[in-house]
Amino acid sequence: MGKRMRRAAATTGTAALLAVAGVTAGTGTAVAADELKLSGYDVVAGPGSMPRFFPIVESGTTFWGKVVVTVGTKPMTDPAGAGAGLPRGYVSRANDCAQAAGYTGVFVCDGEMIAAPDATVPADATDTTLYWGFAYMSTNGDLAAAVKEARSAGSLPAAGSRGTAKVTVKSAASAALNTVAFDTPPVPDGGTVRHQLRVHAADAGTLALHLVRAEGQLTRVAPVVRLGSPTPDAGAECTVPTPEINTGTPGANLLCRLEPGDHVIGYELTSEPGQYAQKYVAYSSYNLYTAATPPEADVRRTSAPFTVQGRTVLPRHGLLARDTTGTLLEYGGTGKAEAPLSDPYGIGPGWQAYNALTSLSPTKQGNYYWSEKKPSAVTRGLGDVVARDASGTLWYYDRQLVRGKLFAPRVRVGSGWNVYDRLDGAGDVDRDGYMDLLARDKAGVLWLYKGTGRLIDGKRFKAPVRVGAGWAAYDRLAGGDDLTGDGRPDLLARERATGVLWLYKGTGSGTTPYATRTRIGAGWGAYDQLVVTGDLTDDGRADAVARERATGVLWLYKGTGKATAPFTGRTRIGAGWGVYNHLF
Repeated sequence: MGKRMRRAAATTGTAALLAVAGVTAGTGTAVAADELKLSGYDVVAGPGSMPRFFPIVESGTTFWGKVVVTVGTKPMTDPAGAGAGLPRGYVSRANDCAQAAGYTGVFVCDGEMIAAPDATVPADATDTTLYWGFAYMSTNGDLAAAVKEARSAGSLPAAGSRGTAKVTVKSAASAALNTVAFDTPPVPDGGTVRHQLRVHAADAGTLALHLVRAEGQLTRVAPVVRLGSPTPDAGAECTVPTPEINTGTPGANLLCRLEPGDHVIGYELTSEPGQYAQKYVAYSSYNLYTAATPPEADVRRTSAPFTVQGRTVLPRHGLLARDTTGTLLEYGGTGKAEAPLSDPYGIGPGWQAYNALTSLSPTKQGNYYWSEKKPSAVTRGLGDVVARDASGTLWYYDRQLVRGKLFAPRVRVGSGWNVYDRLDGAGDVDRDGYMDLLARDKAGVLWLYKGTGRLIDGKRFKAPVRVGAGWAAYDRLAGGDDLTGDGRPDLLARERATGVLWLYKGTGSGTTPYATRTRIGAGWGAYDQLVVTGDLTDDGRADAVARERATGVLWLYKGTGKATAPFTGRTRIGAGWGVYNHLF
């Protein structure tokens, strides 16, 4: 018994049935206050949708009886049911109704149903029109008569107890005829620019516009940019649900209801001054459907990236540290000279198994992507790590852009690496796009292992190239980035006996990678850790850090980009760094 049946339950027999139909028994006079009126409704449905076939109750406070629903591919004008049923590939569901035995495309629904008959439109549906009719039937009414009435409702005089409606199915190909083109000039720093959309609306529909940061770029705090002053043309009505772009709010920045035809819709973007430059894309979603349809059925278009102008975004650099328990941590860069490192992030334990550990290049911020990026061309140069275990086996850890997992699972490079007493990252010495490794043997000869860029196996390095002898004089090597402003990675070397620090300027050659050394200065023997970190101060020049052996204080040496004097005076980062047995 449906929700509207309680009054009817108090009456019996023919009088009750006539009363709920809006007729007083024996008089044929309608009772307007209680007149039952049902109505159909037309919808536009897309692939994957589930249109319903059940009328709306417009009026009538009681409902004692049933509704017969008929579905087919031809208009409901034939009592015999021409075109009854659904096209091939459509799946019908009776839900709370019943499939009428002996009939095709006929459902009998008892009372006002919440889950009415529906059908699933296949993903590959072509343009089709589905028709459905309905007729009210008393509890003990004649089913055959009600079916004929529903199937011919389109040719019968209008009545509140019967009617017809249709479902217009628009295929993906048909929907794609609705097109959007974008005019998206750059947004000036602290200024306003007008964008516009050129829309061909083959169908009436709703256009939603979202503006989001583009993939594949370095990011900072999103610029404050606002959308406003829409100028819809005739046949278009627009609102601005979310004026500030890229806030993470799910609502559209611009929402327009369009009539069929060609439209030009303008809007303004205004940026606050002094922000970082970022690239954005505009993407639109055009919904021509009135039935509940999966969002992926909407027509989607994406603009080419456009720029919100401002300060250039430079990559942030950081530092890796292994503590005395073997836990590896990452200190991200802040870009601030007075406090260049953020709080540490734990990568994981077990790194005490390695007796040599180095990044091939400084730890570097990767570009922003919507989805996670496994090791690939876009992760090169972000600070891949190599590690040698006690057996002399060398392992390779690829940097990746995966939340919570800084490195991919290790890959075995090979055995026999215990012939070297130092392993140090060199950066891209020969400038072929792949990171290289320096290895010093126990005779003091320095070797260069040039990277191959291969990811699918352990062949990460080419055969070694002899750099030269005499490198046993140094007890610290640190390289991987450009300290002299010429785009080539350089190398620092500290003399064991005197504590003098020397600069080996990179040449860009894979056979003679370094020029004759240049003296930086004395006094560097006080440090037991020395790392070329890349740019920690957001000025585009590589810096270095050094840890004082006696106190555990970490110092920043801000880069100048000059070969004759590559660092300014030191700045204290902080104490407590003695808990780490290796910085890199």
